[in-house]
Amino acid sequence: MKFQQVQALKHKAYAAFVENRPLDVPPVLPYHMDAITLAFVGDAYYALFLRRRLTALGIPAVQVLHALAAEFVSAKCQSFVYTCLQSFLTEAEKSLCRRSRNAYSQVPKSASAAEYHNSTALEALIGYLVLDGQEARLQAVMQQVLAAVRAYCQKKHI
Repeated sequence: MKFQQVQALKHKAYAAFVENRPLDVPPVLPYHMDAITLAFVGDAYYALFLRRRLTALGIPAVQVLHALAAEFVSAKCQSFVYTCLQSFLTEAEKSLCRRSRNAYSQVPKSASAAEYHNSTALEALIGYLVLDGQEARLQAVMQQVLAAVRAYCQKKHI
């Protein structure tokens, strides 16, 4: 998308947000949404989920909370979690994850391309479950995520 197109879309998006109305675009079901859009939502949900768990531990230093949260939302940790979840996923979820792994995005220097693609797939899966309203499945997946993050932490630090 060219700069002027992005600016025009951004202007329309601001107006739609202020007026609390959807943009004038055809509706898209969550399963068919762009993988990066799903990952955008999944990233936020995943981060909040883990921050709530960390806060519940009673850690008194924000620096420690931030350090743990930053590590647990990193592409390296999320890639580990994604690998652990494979046997728990349905075929439809695996298909969505494969599509999401192949979505174009720039890879940061802090992770390998494979780790980043795995983390994007995990975030997209979570975003899909959130947007599709699959609350029970989302909670089941997030319990598996929590167990995998704990396994990652034990492997790296204990």
